[in-house]
Amino acid sequence: MKSFYCLILTDTDLCEDFLIGIFSDKTEAEKIAAYYLTSVQGLCEYPCTERIVKKYIAELPLETDVATKIDKVWIVQGWNVNEDYDEIAVIESNLYLTKERAEQELHLMQKDYVRTEWAVDCWKIGKLNWTDGFIRV
Repeated sequence: MKSFYCLILTDTDLCEDFLIGIFSDKTEAEKIAAYYLTSVQGLCEYPCTERIVKKYIAELPLETDVATKIDKVWIVQGWNVNEDYDEIAVIESNLYLTKERAEQELHLMQKDYVRTEWAVDCWKIGKLNWTDGFIRV
């Protein structure tokens, strides 16, 4: 089963998570986390932690060779919003190779979970999100 690693950084004061990227190698995710926590404005000045979550391709088609380079994946997320407009009760799916398969999973998840907000997003493997740093207001 093909696995990937989601790098999530958390501002522990604000209890806010930032999905930095999805990587094919855990070591790469760890190196990027170290860089962000020591060098990226808004993360290095505040108490932030890293979390690397191992995710799997939900259904790898039989014709897909495991050695085949997978350059993007789709993920389904659902969440609620509290009175301060913070995202809470976030849930995530496994990873999917196509938008169509992720949208099928979205409909299944909507039957099982009550959430006010839903998204189906495409992530390029190895691409960094939040590259400009953070500013607190």
